[in-house]
Amino acid sequence: MRPTCGELVDRLEASVERNRAGALLLSGGLDSTILASILRPEYSVAAGFGADAPDLAFARQVAQRYSRRHAEEVFYEEKMADMVDAVVQVFKTFDPIEIRNSCVALAGLERAKRDGHTRVMTGDGGDELFAGYNYLSRYYGDLKKVEQELARLWQVMHFSSKTLGERIGVQVVTPFLDPEFAEFARSVDVAEKVGEHGGQKYGKFILRRCFEPEIGELAWRPKMAQEQGAATDRFSGFVEKMIDDATYASKARIAESEGVRIRSKEHLNYYAIFRSYFPPPKEESHCDRVCPKCHACLEGRFCRTCGAFPVTPVSL
Repeated sequence: MRPTCGELVDRLEASVERNRAGALLLSGGLDSTILASILRPEYSVAAGFGADAPDLAFARQVAQRYSRRHAEEVFYEEKMADMVDAVVQVFKTFDPIEIRNSCVALAGLERAKRDGHTRVMTGDGGDELFAGYNYLSRYYGDLKKVEQELARLWQVMHFSSKTLGERIGVQVVTPFLDPEFAEFARSVDVAEKVGEHGGQKYGKFILRRCFEPEIGELAWRPKMAQEQGAATDRFSGFVEKMIDDATYASKARIAESEGVRIRSKEHLNYYAIFRSYFPPPKEESHCDRVCPKCHACLEGRFCRTCGAFPVTPVSL
């Protein structure tokens, strides 16, 4: 399907109306900016590790246009460590990217609740439905491959915000993932999702093009991984300083004896937290196919437990 901009905008506006909330989790990225332009929220919140996290400045710019009130939740190592512990418990994972990203959502949702909001909108799903991830750029020369990768993503896509919201008493609503809108988005031709602007190819092209009249230059903000935009990737440096080389080598060998291959000191730190709550993954893997890196049950090529990708499942 090659929808007109009018049809795309109308359908997303209808989805926002069906999923209306008074608060918006705002990163200043394309998806949350588009939602802000439609919702005109009474309250928005951005979260970041340190006051100079890039997303905070972008979100501030968007909020000045569209939000009646905007809050910033800035956190540092101690708060991050507390959130890491919670995320590991909730999702039973020691995947660094999952943990870093989930901490951003948790920080924003907790702040929204403290400020009196228990129904919060997020931009989850835009990247998966409209080819927004940076790694997809390697396939731009072969749109059939992009299409195949999107189909894979639709089968395995997972979002932490709703689960984290439930944990703290906040209802999270996601207009991009609204069943009616998601079905429409999947039907959009992949050639509409990847396109060129200013001599550069972009994912989410149809979203950028159709909302440019409203959000202007923000439509062409380059995609930034959440852990970079919110700067939670800096936490790895903090962890690196906590663990000396001898301790790392010793504990990595212990993890190896438990069937887990550790990739970094940060990974080891998260695995240690995981082990304080759960047994080694291999002791709970009552399945036919497991991850070769940690022996957790595995479907597809991505391991939600340890974060390994791409991996080929091992048959037991």
